Formats: sequence, C-alpha cells, structure tokens
Amino acid sequence: STRLEAHSEMGSTEILEKETAGSLSNGTNGNVEAAKRLAKRLYQLDRFKRSDVAKHLGKNNEFSKLVAEEYLKFFDFTGMTLDQSLRYFFKAFSLGGETQERERVLIHFSNRYFYCNPDTFASQDGVHCLTCAMMLLNTDLHGHVSGGL
Repeated sequence: STRLEAHSEMGSTEILEKETAGSLSNGTNGNVEAAKRLAKRLYQLDRFKRSDVAKHLGKNNEFSKLVAEEYLKFFDFTGMTLDQSLRYFFKAFSLGGETQERERVLIHFSNRYFYCNPDTFASQDGVHCLTCAMMLLNTDLHGHVSGGL
C-alpha cells in the first residue's frame, strides 16, 4: 500500500505535465480526465473482465493511448527484472486480441518499464525488442501468452 501511495505521489507532477501538454495540443483536458477514470476502472476491474482490458489499451487512437498511459501508471516496475515485470503486468489482465492490439499494449509496457528503470537498457526500443522475444519464447513453450512466463 505504501509503495502504491508513494508511486501515485511521485507521478502526480508527471500527470500534471501531461494534462497541460494535452490541453495545449488538442484543446481538451476532458479526454485526459476521462482516460484516467477509465484506466482506474480497468485496473480495478470495476465492471470489466480481465479479458476486456487489452481491448481498451490496444486500440489505435489517441484516447486509447491516453488510457494505456494512465493504466500503466498503476504499475511500478522499479528495480524489477523484465521477466518479473511482465509476470506482474499479466496478472492484472489477459493479453488477447489481434496482433496489432497486442503489439501496442507491449509498446506501452516497454515504455513504462524503461521509465521505471532508465539505467537497465540503452533505449525503449531495446526493452521492446527483448519483451517481444520473451513473449515469442513464452508462446512457443506454452502455446499462449498469459501462461507460464
């Protein structure tokens, strides 16, 4: 609980900066607030099933990207290895949907992991490449994504 509280306090400045940038770029702060509300409901599985989450995070539009960014803020991967972080992440929901949707979710995960552990990899792309390789190996071994990672 303390870790989550500390994380949410830590992220508040970042959230404010994103709100300001968002309201400047698209003229509406309402989208950010709506994205935060939806992300929280998805994280808490408030009237959503685990299988619904990836659908909302993986769509190819600006609102879905906002929701995914806000959703990932509920995860603090600081000090965790990449495989530990993936396991932790996939306990929250099941990664289904079409390939492009799964890919977008993994990009959001990779960005968040790199944000939490900036000194472990040279770039977000490096994190993403290794994440995809781990997912492929897991699928080869177990025949599905959310299992024995």
